[in-house]
Amino acid sequence: MSLDTVAAPSRFAVRIAHHFGEIADTLDWDHTRWQALDVRLQATGKAPEALTLAELSAAIVATVQEAAR
Repeated sequence: MSLDTVAAPSRFAVRIAHHFGEIADTLDWDHTRWQALDVRLQATGKAPEALTLAELSAAIVATVQEAAR
C-alpha cells in the first residue's frame, strides 16, 4: 500500500488533459473535417512540431464551429 498522499491535479494538468481530450475527440471526425483542420493548421505557417497545444486546440474549436454552421 502506498503512503503517498493523493493530491488534486494542478491547474496545468487539467489544462493539458483538456487539450488532449479535444484532440481525442477528433478521432470521430469524417474526412472533410480532417481536411479542414489540416488547411487551418497549414495556414499558421508553422511546422507541425512548432505548434502549441493551445494553437491545436484553437484550430480544433474553429473547425468544429465552422462545421456546425
